[in-house]
Amino acid sequence: MDWLWGGALRLREDVLAFYRQCEQQGGFVRTHVWRLPLCVVSAPELIEDVLVKNQRCFVKSGALRSNQLAFGQGLLTSDNDLWRRQRRTIQPAFHAQRLRLYAQAMRDATLRMVAAYRDQELRNIHQDMTDLCFEVLAQSLFGEDLPEARPLVSATAEALHEFHHLYAQWIGAFGGLAFAAVRAITTAFGRPDFVAEPTVLPTPYARRFRAAVAALDHFVGALIARRRPLKRGDDFLSLLIAGTDAAGQPLSDRQIRDEVVTMFLAGHETGAASLSWALYLLAQAPAVTRRLGVELAAGSGEALLDQVMREALRLYPPAYRISRTAVQDCSAGPFPIKAGDEVLIPQWAVHRSARHFSEPDAFRPERWTADFTARLPRFAYFPFGGGPRTCIGNSFAEQEGRIVLGEICRRFELSVPARSDVAPYLGVTLQPRDNRLNLVVRQRRDGGAPPAPPPAP
Repeated sequence: MDWLWGGALRLREDVLAFYRQCEQQGGFVRTHVWRLPLCVVSAPELIEDVLVKNQRCFVKSGALRSNQLAFGQGLLTSDNDLWRRQRRTIQPAFHAQRLRLYAQAMRDATLRMVAAYRDQELRNIHQDMTDLCFEVLAQSLFGEDLPEARPLVSATAEALHEFHHLYAQWIGAFGGLAFAAVRAITTAFGRPDFVAEPTVLPTPYARRFRAAVAALDHFVGALIARRRPLKRGDDFLSLLIAGTDAAGQPLSDRQIRDEVVTMFLAGHETGAASLSWALYLLAQAPAVTRRLGVELAAGSGEALLDQVMREALRLYPPAYRISRTAVQDCSAGPFPIKAGDEVLIPQWAVHRSARHFSEPDAFRPERWTADFTARLPRFAYFPFGGGPRTCIGNSFAEQEGRIVLGEICRRFELSVPARSDVAPYLGVTLQPRDNRLNLVVRQRRDGGAPPAPPPAP
């Protein structure tokens, strides 16, 4: 019966294992999910064809575009000319000069967090990183703390991850038949990019999703109304308020809302996930953690810190796969891709490929020498995507990672508690299951930095 379900059962059972099986079979695997054509692309040169050379042949995937209720037509989900205008409007918020200004907010927030840590304390490090990254995002890109937004964003993010996870499970089950049938019909009528809006379904998780988005929308609407008359500076929200559309008119509240909600949801969760996984890996590598702490205290640890971050993003990329829908016939190398095909590019599998990395599942920061990096194919390592759609916040995330990991490792060693059960959860991004990743923090006693000052009142 493989002719009917194709890769659906393997995807439903273990998505990450399915990606790795495809990568091991070769750089391009054509299969289907309930007759929906699916191409899994994992060879670096073929990935470049999809993301760079033929990028105009694709739009964001049907799965991501099915979350229009949350993201609207924000930078994450928009395409073509609209996306290019949005990118130009927002880009100044991530220029190098602005990033230097954000660094102090990142460091201050981190010091306030670690000042509350106690020796031998058990911490849900993922919750810490999520709270920290939201505080940094609010201060850096919105110019204020926005504490009232935090629970609203958290509820929406949780509902979004649940919805995405269950929607993927539904596609892997018999729901995939309906999805494949709709795609076949719309492709035949010249609309392979058409996607139904599943958030209108009368399911409990769809209702929770709608309620969470409505509450966040109410807050964002009030925030835009409060900030419009101020014309304050060049932070992210001010750039949107001062921006114009294709006709030269000010952006509508809806357009601004879509960008703000996209940044709320995508701008801090990916950073929190990458930091959480990096600390988890360090907790399992005490020798690396001790060396990093000593070198940082001596003022010489930046190179090792960069290697740790690269290796953590290799093993646990928050964006664990890139998905695209082909809207016109094209190819990846010698392999044809037809309009209506779904294309999956799994960073999870490519980053763990034995073709590019020795001991691919091992945490080995020392592998990241200058020579190794120079020899690595361009798309064998791409935690922030690639091509024109490279994540706009990649430099922001890298700077945040250096500061947060550095301040923590200067002061603490980490360990995984006994009987810990840590596993990834596949929502929109790669999160720890149940939003929980417990680690024990121990004050360093080998010449590390002094404890952080008490938090500001």
